[in-house]
Amino acid sequence: MHYLTLNPQARGTVVEKLHSLVGVSGLVTTVQTSVGLDDTIGAILQAAPRLSEDHEVMSDGLIMSRVGMYRIAWGVVSYPGGSLAVLTPLPAYEGQPSDWIRHYMSEVLDPVMALSGLGHRTGGGGNGSVTDPEFARAFAAAYV
Repeated sequence: MHYLTLNPQARGTVVEKLHSLVGVSGLVTTVQTSVGLDDTIGAILQAAPRLSEDHEVMSDGLIMSRVGMYRIAWGVVSYPGGSLAVLTPLPAYEGQPSDWIRHYMSEVLDPVMALSGLGHRTGGGGNGSVTDPEFARAFAAAYV
């Protein structure tokens, strides 16, 4: 596992929010592309279209998508070689039955991970670290 480093210039931006998501979440999905923000968002939404059905762009720059009985907090930022995305599932309420995880896997996790077949890097992580060393290196240079 590889810990994310936050560039001091990224403090107070959505980059810091993504860094915090990785730090506090037990499960995150990472995507690294060599294309711009809009194309990366488009690829993610094409892979997992339910993310766009009921969503809100928060004031801090994160996107909150509601998919059935769970939410996905996610965001996309730039780095010198393209874009980086972090997605993490959140139960709709405490003590929610765990069957939402199965839905998350089929509606979001598996389709987003399949982006690796289209030339994008995908990985996972949580609790402050990620599985992909290239994502961790790129994140150190992330910006808005």
